[in-house]
Amino acid sequence: MSVSRHLRSSRRARFGVATSATGLIALTLSLTVISTAAHAATDPGLGLASTFGVLSSTYSNTAIGTTITGDLGYTTGPAVAPTVSGSTHVADSTYNQAGTDQGSALASLNGQACTFTFPAGAVDLATDTSHGTIGVYSPGVYCTTASSAASIGTAGITLTGNGTFIFRIEGALTSVANSAVRLASGASSCDVWWTPTAATTLGSPSTFLGTDIDASGITVGSTVNWTGRALAFGGTVSSTTDTFTVPTCSSPTTTTVAATTTTVAPTTTTVAPATTTTTVKPRSSTTTTTTPPTTTPPTTKPKTPTAPTSPIVPGQVPVTG
Repeated sequence: MSVSRHLRSSRRARFGVATSATGLIALTLSLTVISTAAHAATDPGLGLASTFGVLSSTYSNTAIGTTITGDLGYTTGPAVAPTVSGSTHVADSTYNQAGTDQGSALASLNGQACTFTFPAGAVDLATDTSHGTIGVYSPGVYCTTASSAASIGTAGITLTGNGTFIFRIEGALTSVANSAVRLASGASSCDVWWTPTAATTLGSPSTFLGTDIDASGITVGSTVNWTGRALAFGGTVSSTTDTFTVPTCSSPTTTTVAATTTTVAPTTTTVAPATTTTTVKPRSSTTTTTTPPTTTPPTTKPKTPTAPTSPIVPGQVPVTG
């Protein structure tokens, strides 16, 4: 019984160690995947706001020549109407829903973890090297610190790679005259997002790409070529002979760094069954032979005949024969 209990205990101990090791490996892999997912830049989707080139509470356009390839939405309209290829929504249900969808997209963008945070203070995206190669940005979430504006200098910037680019700016966003935002190696204006907390001002002339969500207001200088969206529901958008083109985009994409999966081959421990040897002492067979008692007849010693005794006469010597 003691040998059997020992074997069962040993098996349980080995099984417990194997289970613990397997659980640790699974937990490590899970944490790796969770950590990777936390740094994925994701397009939020825009709902009805996706078709608008300009969406604002007040829209100001002061010169003939502005064109919008897409929809236009506002509550208070411009002095000079732009040329609009899509529909113009004046405080209707589509306009209101687009405003709600804009807010949802902004919340999604602001809720994503930063891939890189610039040093404190204003940053020129065109000349910064703290993030990597000067003027070149890979997909990711780029953040400035509190009250730190961002600008795009004359040299401009290049967004490279197939993925999502998010610029979360805790301050104003500006671009200077003759600056440009360029795309390379599969990057798309559909996947570029700007979320400044103060007003956006684009220099004249310049080239800009992506969707700018900024309820603080967006001012577009003269002859700016913008492929993307100016979304300022609750704020003001101003333009002067500018070109807005809403890109044709597929469903939102997610940029995920591939996780490395390590497969650990299971280890099988074979426990040989214990051999129990039982020695059975053969039972001795005792044969009892009952011998009837032997009766030995008593030995009778023959009697020696005794001579007759003569009477003794006084004074006579007995004669012994």
